[in-house]
Amino acid sequence: MLAISLVKGFSRFFQEYESTLILALIFAVLPFTLPYPALATEIMIYALAAVAFDLCLGYTGLMMFCQASFFGTGVYTTALTLIHFSPNIFIAIFLGILASTILAVIFGFMATRRTGSYMVLLTLAFNELIYFIAYQWQSVTGGDDGLTGVPRPNLEIPGLLSIDLQPSLHYYYFAFFIFLISFIIIKRITISPFGKVIQGIRENEIRAQSIGYNTRLFKLIVFAIGGMFMGLAGSLYAMFVTFAHIHNVAFDTSGNIVLMELIGGMGSLFGPIIGAFVIVVASDVASAYWERWPLILGIICIVFVLFARGGIWGMLRILTERIRRISPFVSL
Repeated sequence: MLAISLVKGFSRFFQEYESTLILALIFAVLPFTLPYPALATEIMIYALAAVAFDLCLGYTGLMMFCQASFFGTGVYTTALTLIHFSPNIFIAIFLGILASTILAVIFGFMATRRTGSYMVLLTLAFNELIYFIAYQWQSVTGGDDGLTGVPRPNLEIPGLLSIDLQPSLHYYYFAFFIFLISFIIIKRITISPFGKVIQGIRENEIRAQSIGYNTRLFKLIVFAIGGMFMGLAGSLYAMFVTFAHIHNVAFDTSGNIVLMELIGGMGSLFGPIIGAFVIVVASDVASAYWERWPLILGIICIVFVLFARGGIWGMLRILTERIRRISPFVSL
């Protein structure tokens, strides 16, 4: 009986996390399939930020343009902590997440007082405000020069382990572990009762209000969760590039995350990961041949918005449905 229970439990676990396990396997071998491991690390960090944004836009319907504020706050807070306060990697990441979450709560509290285009414009104004502060507060942020010499400390747990994170591959798998845990948490949120409510808000906020849900509170919580994971991505990025630049809080960063969402596909979690892969790899390849490569990304975005609103993931699902008509064993 025990053996049967274990088999059933493992079967349920595999069915629930099958796609996550496949994703973990892909990311486990990704550094060996790209020209250099650092490219894989950049893909994964931006994928985390895009997945967090998908929770906001794809699942709740919250369009925003202050992603760079949360991401950049994580970058600057982690960098400043490592340079001036503590070389402990866990403290640096924790403070980066905390600062981004607090900022997300403040922005969310004000932005959720409005809806539609007014809320979107508010988030854009918030992002420009953070950019202006980072640009002017040179004694703290370094202004346009940024903060150089951000250390990448070793992963140390006294009495248990000590891992040198200086090699690119070592840092990749450190970031991979954090990404995987974060992805599982976000996925659990989307399939929880809370996740069902925010999806209901996305579909029909007025109906959700009519049955008693405080939709503004739910949206504020999503703001906080999204900001928290974007801040986590920023913390990882600061130690990855060992540099904190004002570009991290610029609108360009917010725009890139939106592009990852649109190209990959909204409301799937896996779509933004595909979008992050496409954007980062395309940027790396195209920038080596043409300095005006963002024009190509803009055209690609227009094509997806007009003709493939489900993104790459949506096209894969359509293709799978067609294949399933032939073979019922194929699923995505």
